[in-house]
Amino acid sequence: MKLQNESTVTALSPEQIKFFADYIEQKLGIIYAKDNYYQLERRLSDIATTLGVGSVIELWTKAQTGISGQFQSLLLDLSTNNETSFFRDPGLFKAIEERILVEPRFGGDNPLPLRIWCCATSTGQEVYSMAILLHAWKLQNPRRSFSFLATDYSLRVLKQAEEGKYSQLEIQRGLPEAMINRFFKPEKHASNPAVATGSWIVTEELKKGITYKQQNLLDDFGGIGPFEIVLCRNVLIYQNVENKRRIIAEIARRLVPGGYLVLGAAESLMGLSEDFEMRQIDRAVVYQRKQDLKTR
Repeated sequence: MKLQNESTVTALSPEQIKFFADYIEQKLGIIYAKDNYYQLERRLSDIATTLGVGSVIELWTKAQTGISGQFQSLLLDLSTNNETSFFRDPGLFKAIEERILVEPRFGGDNPLPLRIWCCATSTGQEVYSMAILLHAWKLQNPRRSFSFLATDYSLRVLKQAEEGKYSQLEIQRGLPEAMINRFFKPEKHASNPAVATGSWIVTEELKKGITYKQQNLLDDFGGIGPFEIVLCRNVLIYQNVENKRRIIAEIARRLVPGGYLVLGAAESLMGLSEDFEMRQIDRAVVYQRKQDLKTR
């Protein structure tokens, strides 16, 4: 029987995958559990192909001399989870539209824009969903303006978000036909404008007021803020407890007193922060920043 040697090995050992998982956790705080190593190895295989490296084993060997440049960018970019859709968790968006945005302090003649931050904007469906709500809100508050900051670590998904281009499948996930016709237009072939490509483009009207920025939530937040509403959904579930507390404390400092923090449906601030009051709004849960911060 022919013994297997290193040149015939095509899969990484758990220890080798852990090397990459530890690197990702150090840089982004994202934790890969052992039962998700298969997912990370699949992404490493994609990176090896992109870099022209023969196999994931060769990629691991390359990593032993340092991870930098395009290698680092691809590794950290592809390690993020970009699953999203328009109006994901409809009950939450209904609560924002019908219960939060109608609060008197969000209307009136305030000369400052209503400021909203989407911390992990991914490919843009979340920020455009919020923008659709704010366009309806603006009809009731014509003297007020609004602005969005949309951030993500991945430049790849930020580029798609800013471009605002979506497939037929993506556009149908969460958007009724009336919204599609109101805020999106079918993309046309450049060589034959009479023929649609099957993709949809966000209108310039909906894009107005949105600023895109790369931001690692473990890095310095710089001059970001202040905001009335912050959406940080499905981010904390991938972080350890220390990073969760750190991220929430930084967000709290950038929310105005009484401002709202919105987390994912499976996330909670229990044991993480005393700076917020939990509010149950119909079937949705949001967190309202207290007047005085308790963090240090």
